[in-house]
Amino acid sequence: MKPKGIHRLAYVAMLFNIIAWGMSWVSVRSVLKEVDAGQLGALRYLIASAVMLPVWLYRGRPLPHKSDWGLVALLGIFGFCFYNLGINFGEQTVDAGTGSLLISFQPIIVIVIGVMLGREKVRWIAWTGIIISMIGVFLTAIGGSAGFTLNFGTLLILGAALSSAIQTLLNKALTKRHSAIDTTTWAIWVGTLGLIPFSHDLPAAVHSLSTPAALHLLFLGVVPAALCYTIFAWVLTQVPIATAMSAVYAIPVFSVFFGWLILNEQPSPTTLIGGAITLAGVAWVQILTRQEKAC
Repeated sequence: MKPKGIHRLAYVAMLFNIIAWGMSWVSVRSVLKEVDAGQLGALRYLIASAVMLPVWLYRGRPLPHKSDWGLVALLGIFGFCFYNLGINFGEQTVDAGTGSLLISFQPIIVIVIGVMLGREKVRWIAWTGIIISMIGVFLTAIGGSAGFTLNFGTLLILGAALSSAIQTLLNKALTKRHSAIDTTTWAIWVGTLGLIPFSHDLPAAVHSLSTPAALHLLFLGVVPAALCYTIFAWVLTQVPIATAMSAVYAIPVFSVFFGWLILNEQPSPTTLIGGAITLAGVAWVQILTRQEKAC
């Protein structure tokens, strides 16, 4: 049994993450106006890599067990390279509402794979909340200004959702043997190496950035990348995977809010209703799974 204070901290950490990841969709759209998708991925994770370096040195330069090098490589490739390439290139042709819907298949993929492998047990209360959240995300998507669009970018974002699901399962396995911060550091470095070949002329890209875009890029590298992925790796060691993944459905709600606040993207009534339903589904899973655990 983990102390109640630790569980509360895990839920607070999840809330921080979904707010920051919601903002990240707005930041990605903002930076993509000035650099291409490959440059954005490489620059974002070069910043994240630089942030993680002094932490790694301070911790005594830990390295994974040799038996885990393969898993760390896969975590970096799927979680940080393939995922970001799919999102960045996909958002060039897919509107935010559709992107939010497609990436929200990630929790379903994670839970289904976990159940199939016998590593996770998901009760009906979690499935009910997940279904409610999916309905809310769908309404959020179709209520967007561009409606629901299907094109090649759709496949790229679905691939990103699959990559993110694989990342979550690998994270859960590796953090049983290594600390969350070390696992995230190694994976970010591997992912950054994978992203660099898809970029070009990075110094010129940095020089051409406006001040607002540069601030968005700095935020993307430091908070949603370096900090939030470290936090999420730790959260997965503290709460059931269904509980952690259900919170991911709230990301589009915060993305819509920040899009309205920063980009002046006006949400429709359908979007607002979808957001409310999404949050209700997330709350269903979070509250009832905690009640069940207390019984």
